[in-house]
Amino acid sequence: METPAEAYRNLQFASVGAMKSCTCIIMLDKANYKAHGTGVFIQIQEHYFLVSAAHVMDRHGEFFIFLSQEYEIIYPGGDTYINRTENREKDELDIAVLRLDDDCLPHIKRSYSFVQAEDLAVNHIFQPWEYYSFLGFPASKAKVKYKTDIFGITILFHFTAPIGAEYYEEFGRNPYVNVVATYNRKQVYDGSKGTYGTGPDLYGISGCGLWFTDPSDLAAGIIKPKLTAIMTDWSTKNRNIIIGTRIDVVTAMIKKFLDIDFPDSSILKIR
Repeated sequence: METPAEAYRNLQFASVGAMKSCTCIIMLDKANYKAHGTGVFIQIQEHYFLVSAAHVMDRHGEFFIFLSQEYEIIYPGGDTYINRTENREKDELDIAVLRLDDDCLPHIKRSYSFVQAEDLAVNHIFQPWEYYSFLGFPASKAKVKYKTDIFGITILFHFTAPIGAEYYEEFGRNPYVNVVATYNRKQVYDGSKGTYGTGPDLYGISGCGLWFTDPSDLAAGIIKPKLTAIMTDWSTKNRNIIIGTRIDVVTAMIKKFLDIDFPDSSILKIR
């Protein structure tokens, strides 16, 4: 008989497919395949977007993503909405949005799903428990397999909890803009083995999503993870910390450039 905690954890595991279907690895160097970052696809009304960290999106025009067919790739085109800064290392937002154009969109829709507007958790109140998980593509787990010509990719799916807002200043972050969460590297789930062990470096997961699995979904019998943030930074000050930017910033940035019908954030405004 499952305990309530076990049932909830299994609900989180059941959400992996939905998260993964909206997430892509972003690559550089078509000849040698270099992992550059992670991205999340979202849709608001008739507009389709790829969201990632700004330091990843700075290479737009150079990067490509894999499609559903073997060896099939695409260089996604469109307009970028990006937080410009002279010093990306001190950029507390580090967020960018690519509005996908009509040339690439049919190919991407064939290969990926899009997070729907109602699943963007604007105005989310972060809670200090492992109701959250992030899913991305570590660069160290994306490489040609030994003595083969096969390029292997392994996802990282990790349970996490936000830290208290009183600690954000220590990392130069703002709780109205950012989320600061834990990375317990010694307790990372290995999906291929069904066990927990030591996890990888987080280089390459910049641009991945931070997802909230609502405990009430368990009673409702639904699998509907909510996208709360885009993770952008693995703290050099504390390697047990990963930092992201609230989805409110993403939607506010989109609304700054496009006339869309989407709720305003009550947490922040972007001028």
